[in-house]
Amino acid sequence: MRLALVVVLAIALGRSMRAARPGAVSLSARASTLGEALQRATSTGRIGALDVDVDGALSPAERAWLAALRRAGVQVSWQGDVPAMALSVERSREPVARAQLRMVSDGAGMLVLRDSVGVLDSVQAARGAAVEAADVVGRASVQQARFSATSPVPARIDRRAVLVLGRAGWESRFVLAALGEAGWQARGRLPVAPGVSVVDAAVLPLDTARYDVVIALDSTAADLAPAVAKFVAQGGGAIIAGSALDAGALRGIAPARAGARRPGRILLEGDTLTRADLPVRPLVAPRGDAVPLERQPAGLVVAVRRAGRGRVAAVGYDESWRWRMQGGAAGEAAHRDWWSRMTGLVAPERVPSDSDVANRSGAAPRADLLAALGEPADSSARREGASSSRLPVVLLVLALVALLAETASRRFRGAS
Repeated sequence: MRLALVVVLAIALGRSMRAARPGAVSLSARASTLGEALQRATSTGRIGALDVDVDGALSPAERAWLAALRRAGVQVSWQGDVPAMALSVERSREPVARAQLRMVSDGAGMLVLRDSVGVLDSVQAARGAAVEAADVVGRASVQQARFSATSPVPARIDRRAVLVLGRAGWESRFVLAALGEAGWQARGRLPVAPGVSVVDAAVLPLDTARYDVVIALDSTAADLAPAVAKFVAQGGGAIIAGSALDAGALRGIAPARAGARRPGRILLEGDTLTRADLPVRPLVAPRGDAVPLERQPAGLVVAVRRAGRGRVAAVGYDESWRWRMQGGAAGEAAHRDWWSRMTGLVAPERVPSDSDVANRSGAAPRADLLAALGEPADSSARREGASSSRLPVVLLVLALVALLAETASRRFRGAS
């Protein structure tokens, strides 16, 4: 028994000496208790491997810490059922600059959307979902069970003026009114007679330092068509509608041409008009790079394309002012929002200053883990490679049995 005790103690001593060598110890930790393991792995050279069971979200600091340990030579591995989820936050290119939050997830359950103030909305987990909010404070996050994705919210960017080119009539008047109500700084040039125009002061020169978008409503924009084409090539936006689609240089940048005019629906007494009821000039002969955005029974009515560094939209709706005037209680707001969104669609996208660009780490937790630590470890490989700084319990049991057996044999030696 004494010999067995000595052998067990020798084994324990040998294991302790091996564990004292650099890189001889492997640690296991959960996401909820990762802080202590990170401290130990950093403060002692005995830790050679660290395995993390990702049972909850890791903070960007913890993920960066694990990546730093891996670069320092510690074998860092992880495993866990981390959902493939992501969150993206953008602002519309409008003066109001509503926040557009897009989420994706491959898991099941409820997605809860929050900002720094509180809950914004919740949706059933699906392949994709989108939520629009009037404003978002601080950072936005989407949570699913114990995991979450976070994203910064881009800062608002001041928009430049919009120039409206069209005849002095209902359409020009109400397009200018809609843009002004939506917060755009709208300027106009409205011919009222040959050689006579109602013009805002200092309309020209037409360049991207002064304007975001030019809206050509009819063929009266033909004399400025070369300037508009140059403006778009330099990064500006343009909306071309009606007969302006066939005006000189505008035809060269437009996504499509305008077809024959189709009358709108005849309204009955007390009836209201929607966008689908407007007179239209369906877009024909679209370019190969044109992207269709809206269709009506009469055909394609809105398309957009890139031209140079800018964007151009072709609009086939005719007399959109009828929508505002005959659209009932919601007509005015619907007309205003549609024209504001169309203008924002082609407005240039400006990158905020470096001070406004926040760290986007954490917007896709599984992708961030894969980028920092690689693929998750196989569970069988974890069991084979794992070791512990503690002596196995069996050695303690053997030592106690040997000690007790030796003591008992000495006490009862010679007893009859």
